Amino acid sequence: MKVTMPDRLVSVVLPVYNQAGYLPAALDSVFAQTYLHYELIVVDDGSTDATPQVLADYQQRHAFTVIRQANQRLPRALNTGFAAARGEYLTWTSSDNVMLPDMLAVLAHALDEDPAVGLVYSDRYLMDDAGNDLGRFDLPDYDPYLLLHTNLVHCCFLYRRACLEQVGGYDPAFIYGEDWEYWIRISQCFRMKRVPQALYRYRLHRSSMTSELARGTARHMGYAEFSSRMRRRMFVRWTIGKLKWWWLRLAHQGHPAVAGRAAWLAAAAIAAQGQRPTGG
Repeated sequence: MKVTMPDRLVSVVLPVYNQAGYLPAALDSVFAQTYLHYELIVVDDGSTDATPQVLADYQQRHAFTVIRQANQRLPRALNTGFAAARGEYLTWTSSDNVMLPDMLAVLAHALDEDPAVGLVYSDRYLMDDAGNDLGRFDLPDYDPYLLLHTNLVHCCFLYRRACLEQVGGYDPAFIYGEDWEYWIRISQCFRMKRVPQALYRYRLHRSSMTSELARGTARHMGYAEFSSRMRRRMFVRWTIGKLKWWWLRLAHQGHPAVAGRAAWLAAAAIAAQGQRPTGG
């Protein structure tokens, strides 16, 4: 059912850099949302492939904002997009992923229902480079201690403008970990809540940022450095979370935080077997 009279504007930021091959599916998924009261802001972060042509073609058929800038990498591209956002609720999506049609409607309703919550997130499906389904992957319920050791929020989320106003923008020092670090900052000021529905399709492929982290080939910051910075920032909370994380790994291997990571790595290995290049 179409939601025709929503109360709050949702801003969707979509940063893109040289992913013209995946971009149409990402754009189509935004325009297919059942929640109609949204704005889309695309930030072209200095693409040199066919991305500008793809965006120009879509602008002939859809109304949305395109901001072009020299390549500054993901955190600054996000900050550029959110500086232009007008919505009371905020989210962003990657240019190689797909929002399912009810994502905005379900997550906006969850925020409407609980004013004490600043951010909501949901489960997701994984797919390979070609879009083949790799299964549903559920996330753990929110735990402020575990959040310092595993990215509970991940890729499908919606948060209030108050979060942005309270904690500021994404930190350019955390390339490939900018989202996780941002959720941790939000968690210091706001409650979070998981919505147990799969509302997103995340693409695993060789150039995916999270895939690079999982294989330890990220060019900027790996898990060890990220964890070290969080330990220095919030030592007590980090220590409690570490103890809880090891307890789960030893005694509760079926917990979504533990089992989900193992399943994720297995899916990444499957996706890596059949790569093909994308082009514009």
